[in-house]
Amino acid sequence: MRIRFWLPLSVCLLAWVTPSSAASTIGQAPWHQAIVALVQQHLPATTTKHHFELITPIAALSSLENCANVAARFTREPQRLAGRTMIELRCNDANGQNPLFVQIDVAVIGEYLVVTRDLAANHTLSRQDITMKQGDLSQLPRYALLATPTEIRRVVGQQLRRSLTQHSVLQENLLTRPNVVNYGDELIIEASGKGFQITRTGEAMDTGSIGDIIRVRLNNRQLLRVEITAAGRARPAQ
Repeated sequence: MRIRFWLPLSVCLLAWVTPSSAASTIGQAPWHQAIVALVQQHLPATTTKHHFELITPIAALSSLENCANVAARFTREPQRLAGRTMIELRCNDANGQNPLFVQIDVAVIGEYLVVTRDLAANHTLSRQDITMKQGDLSQLPRYALLATPTEIRRVVGQQLRRSLTQHSVLQENLLTRPNVVNYGDELIIEASGKGFQITRTGEAMDTGSIGDIIRVRLNNRQLLRVEITAAGRARPAQ
């Protein structure tokens, strides 16, 4: 018998299949509360609602019935919590007691990024090219991007490695930062501090994107490592 626990962000509990009295008892059990807390701590940032289903039979948890202090952790830290995963439960009140391993199936509804229209390979993304869609995060590709403000800002200005059709899920492995400096370009190198600012010019010895560390040859033939800050501009690398 499996039990499904629906857990909106307000944390209400509904039992699926079992009577409400049994669900209430399970919901008050320390081991169940430990699982709820663990799941909530690892929910993806754009989660709007979620539930988990206990796959392991409840009878297998009988040794935890009288344990008031249960610790829970994932046996493997989830990259994005959704789908089946294994949890280790341990009774902190009983020294030396072997941990129990239970499997749960977590369904998460959340927002992720898709493209608004057909886009060609090497297209540079603008804010109008992407939008948010809501759905089951467990059904997304591994490198799908969630619709957080940080991710939206980060992907704008990046280029597509291949073409995408309208409503395609935007994925990290499909993006690349455009090169803003090419080998042989002249760079303005700016160094500043309290009360001073120094500007020099040099020739790029590498190709790179904003944030990349490249080599620059100065007028005296000296090589300097710099961080690209914009097209044609850089600062000494830390």
